[in-house]
Amino acid sequence: MSESNMNRTALIFGATGAVGKQLLKDVLKNGSYTKVVSVGRRPVELDQSIPQDKLVQKTIDFENLEAHREDFKNVNDVFCCLGTTRADAGSAEKFVKIDQEYVLNSAKLIVEENRPSKEDLAPVHFLYCSSMGPNKDSMFLYPRTKGQTEEALEKTGFEKVSICNPGLLKTVEPRPRFRLMESIGSAIFSPIHSMFGVGQIISVETVGKAMHRIAVDKSVKPTDAKNTDKKSVIGSLVSRFPNSDLQSIGSN
Repeated sequence: MSESNMNRTALIFGATGAVGKQLLKDVLKNGSYTKVVSVGRRPVELDQSIPQDKLVQKTIDFENLEAHREDFKNVNDVFCCLGTTRADAGSAEKFVKIDQEYVLNSAKLIVEENRPSKEDLAPVHFLYCSSMGPNKDSMFLYPRTKGQTEEALEKTGFEKVSICNPGLLKTVEPRPRFRLMESIGSAIFSPIHSMFGVGQIISVETVGKAMHRIAVDKSVKPTDAKNTDKKSVIGSLVSRFPNSDLQSIGSN
């Protein structure tokens, strides 16, 4: 990691999830932040091999974020790994609430609590773990929600936004609930990936490491220049990292 994180704070949303937990573990084991704050609906369980002296866990109510404003102050790098599926959420409405509203409402408060004035961008790097194939105009719920969330984050008010678009996720710990489509996708793409090296599958551990490195190493850029530091309509610098880039960054 090339950038010193002396007196810097990392804030992680969704650290109980598959990607978020691997990210948190990598940040605690290999990072140099002064403080690492994990925010979620329940605490993260970590084994004793993971150093936790810099970890602060905050259990919050996403339906009442106003009560947690203090937890969002004085942060530098924000990693958002919040996400679910329609099946896990229980309905399309609950899926959008968790996957989009919680993300955007949290992002809005972070901007409000960290910008010098209402006219300024917040000096925060917001890193969002999205998915492959986001499309705000899609007829399908999942890619449409991801695409809309990505677009909204570009206009929220951060100095820098990095959007990560991993492919099919390969978990390293059992999920609390079985995901049928993930299992089917893995069964289909794993042989193709092995035979032809087609990068459709990526380990959640690799995604977590890639997000950490993107945050702390300024030399890390998307391979395609058109995905690098594009200015949004409000002046935020937005970079996009497709699955192939995440695979390369997280494996080095």
